[in-house]
Amino acid sequence: MENARRKIPDFFKVYMPEYSSQRMLVPRAFLAQLDGPLSGEILLRCRMGWQWRVKVILEAQDAYFEDGWQEFVRDNLVEKCDFMVFSHQSPGVFRVVLFGRSGCEKKECTLPAEVGKGSEVREHDRDDGEEAEEDEDWSKRSKKTGNIEERKAADEDRINVMRYINAKNPHFMTTIRTFRSSYLFVPHTVRVDYELKLPHAIEFQDPTGRSWRGTVKVWKDGRTWITGWGALCRHNNLKKNDWCICEFPEENGFTGRIIKVHTVGGNST
Repeated sequence: MENARRKIPDFFKVYMPEYSSQRMLVPRAFLAQLDGPLSGEILLRCRMGWQWRVKVILEAQDAYFEDGWQEFVRDNLVEKCDFMVFSHQSPGVFRVVLFGRSGCEKKECTLPAEVGKGSEVREHDRDDGEEAEEDEDWSKRSKKTGNIEERKAADEDRINVMRYINAKNPHFMTTIRTFRSSYLFVPHTVRVDYELKLPHAIEFQDPTGRSWRGTVKVWKDGRTWITGWGALCRHNNLKKNDWCICEFPEENGFTGRIIKVHTVGGNST
């Protein structure tokens, strides 16, 4: 009977941009645990099951995660002093769990619109049955210090949503982001709660009546993104962290073809 596969210890790294933004040094103590050299191409898999292809570069006795590492850092919103735990799942495959400066696990993950160099978007079994809505705009990412949930609640409380919309219409709030700024993410809860069915083509309308065409894209895990969002944001001079209310009015008995965008602004009341 063959021996069970030996469990290789995990290793951790504290992310410091000045040392790890372009490539990451793998601890020599971890390399010593492997049966052979760590080389070629490996996969880094986040808690949602998505994975990134990363090339390993060998220099003398050291190994670095290099080509594709920058994409992993960007897509997982890794920040200075974040704590990263790497678990060796199988040859060439690592599961990575991220912890923020608060000491809590970070669940944010913003995937690229298209598969680019170093990144591969795949669907795998999710940990703990988590759904993709963890990435919804209601979770409102922030790169500033402080309690994100308290900041989000405070911003929502001071915005009188009903002042802008017809309360009967499906709607949701979102903020302007610098990453994936050309796409609007439609929260899963909005689609389910309102039984909202979106056509392939939609029309964005801003407060002045100007309109832009958008295309609905649905990922394999059910996430829904709409192109054309960036043009509206640019024409309305929207900045990072500005609030918008997206409303779906009924037209000719159909809801979902038009999205009225009410620009609130970062400092509006």
